[in-house]
Amino acid sequence: MNPLRPLTIPTYRTLFAAMVLTIFAQGAWALYLAMQTLDLGATPATLSGVVAWSGIGLLAGSLPAGVLADRIPNKSVIVGVLTLNCIVATATSTAAILDLVTFWMLAASAFVIGVSTAFFFPAYTALVPVLVASDDLMAVNGLEGATRPLVGQALAPATVGAIIGASMPAAGGYLIAAALALGLVAALRLPAPSPAETEADASAASPISDLIAGFGYVARTRWVRSSVLFAAVMGLVVTGPLEVLLPALMRSSHENGPALYGAVLAALGAGGLMGSLLAGSWRTPERFLPAMVGAWALGCLPLSIPALTSNPWAIGAGLAFYGALIGIGMVIWGTVLQEHVPLEMLGRVASLDFFISIAFMPLSIALTGVLSRHIHTHTLFVTAGLVPLAMAALLAALGQLRMPRTTPHEAGQS
Repeated sequence: MNPLRPLTIPTYRTLFAAMVLTIFAQGAWALYLAMQTLDLGATPATLSGVVAWSGIGLLAGSLPAGVLADRIPNKSVIVGVLTLNCIVATATSTAAILDLVTFWMLAASAFVIGVSTAFFFPAYTALVPVLVASDDLMAVNGLEGATRPLVGQALAPATVGAIIGASMPAAGGYLIAAALALGLVAALRLPAPSPAETEADASAASPISDLIAGFGYVARTRWVRSSVLFAAVMGLVVTGPLEVLLPALMRSSHENGPALYGAVLAALGAGGLMGSLLAGSWRTPERFLPAMVGAWALGCLPLSIPALTSNPWAIGAGLAFYGALIGIGMVIWGTVLQEHVPLEMLGRVASLDFFISIAFMPLSIALTGVLSRHIHTHTLFVTAGLVPLAMAALLAALGQLRMPRTTPHEAGQS
């Protein structure tokens, strides 16, 4: 299958443009926020306090986002998110030029951007299967998986960083606003929801009841429950070593440690790009649950390499392998959600997955900082590499990786 085939579908091409521009703005925002905060003379503690509000906003918005995505047309959610983010980016940059910007203003804008961004991807995920045939979903998710490292982690920070370096932080903010405005233009061109979709979105239940129903669906659906549980454990043992221990190791072991850390992260991104595009050329595996969990578990094994050597080539190769298999697993996961979860439940399930993923990241970072004072860092790297494999083996032994024997939407109850 051609992984670029979905781009021949006019309606998806419009949604893809909105998604790419949103990812660009999201990737650039973190750098802009840091530079604008530092431009005010922030200390490291103040910078941390301001930036933290982006994560708090993401976490706070993730659960309501899924409920909203299942209650109102997803096009409306996407248009609303892009409009609000464009206004915030423009207002913050203008305030900076007028010397009116403050730390509290930046923290508030970070929170608003975080909340609204949390609303974008559940709506995007739920809209894709409305616009694209099921045969193209693997390719669609491969394109999205490739876009994140290429645009969000490489192109956006590099572009905005260069503009800020040549002028001022506010210029980067205006570029972000321009990207969001273009994304809004693309989103406005999306087709209006059909009468059937509008009726399905109109729920008589309360938002709390809808949220509880989403939790109930995940809890009783074995393949979703097993995937989310595995992802939570993986995030808990992997995030801290990657984001705390690895940069410390590279800096202490090499004179040009920061540059080498950037290089091995680039290898991780390149692996994710290649893995996502490769998976996008496949059909959905019939035994998707063991294939997906197996890819994630095997991909984590190279995270033990820093326990054996600080050689950047070995670590970079390991992270490229990790990125590729994580990317493959994520493409499969996104596709089976869209194929197997009932459309009226898809936004909530996607947002619950997102919530659990981001909730365990700061916890992992905090735990790693505490544990590294009492446990050798080599042990923590080995833990990051082996615990996911052990978790996959445990789930398999308990029969939690067995495939449902029913049709896709009926499988949601198996």
